[in-house]
Amino acid sequence: MSREIPSVEFVNFQDIIDIIQPGESVLVEYRTSYVPEFTLKLSADYTRENGIPLIIDDNFDTLYTLVLHLRLMGVEVNLDHAYVVKTGGTHDIGGKVKWIEFHPDPRVYIKNYTNASAEILENVKTPAINLVLGLENVLMIMRDSRDFYRLLLSLQKYVGNKNRKAVYLINRDIVESMMPGFFLPELERVATTVVETRPYPTGAILTFKKSINPVVIGTTIGIDVGGIVSGERNSHL
Repeated sequence: MSREIPSVEFVNFQDIIDIIQPGESVLVEYRTSYVPEFTLKLSADYTRENGIPLIIDDNFDTLYTLVLHLRLMGVEVNLDHAYVVKTGGTHDIGGKVKWIEFHPDPRVYIKNYTNASAEILENVKTPAINLVLGLENVLMIMRDSRDFYRLLLSLQKYVGNKNRKAVYLINRDIVESMMPGFFLPELERVATTVVETRPYPTGAILTFKKSINPVVIGTTIGIDVGGIVSGERNSHL
């Protein structure tokens, strides 16, 4: 496999966060890769070092899986400062964990999640970074299109909430192969920013397919994480 670094403008993680405005809901689309793992690592380091609250929506132990993968790569991630809204699963990771009991009826799940999320947002300095993990797992419990649109409506209600900058990570391979074709386009419609990622051996290329900032639309940038893997801080982080 070629290890050539793509010829694009490279930025650090703060540059990307600065593009996102308070109240935005950002959809980050990735295919099978370690994009979620390093998004978690970068988010945790950035928020801890800058005193910014980090809220993680952890659906069905996705957070545990990402942390385990990072550890196997020799990369540690400190989440002691993170607030975690946890649905399903068994692994307790994070500084303050708010458990939501899984319920097979999506209407009950949405209500429980809304209450738990509101409680956390009321008690943190804002705007917080809200990282949503395992969204495709939530979509898989939707029984029909009505359940999906109930979930979509609940996500839409958070758009404009300036207490947070929300980043939803979603695996396109899973969504496109296992779910109705309208799921992803509808999620893209509700999102304020849509970012498509393409990994390479030591980082990822990001293309902004949609943004509330017209200057950003169509822009392609890179972020390199080679310094994290090697144990050194990279100049592009």
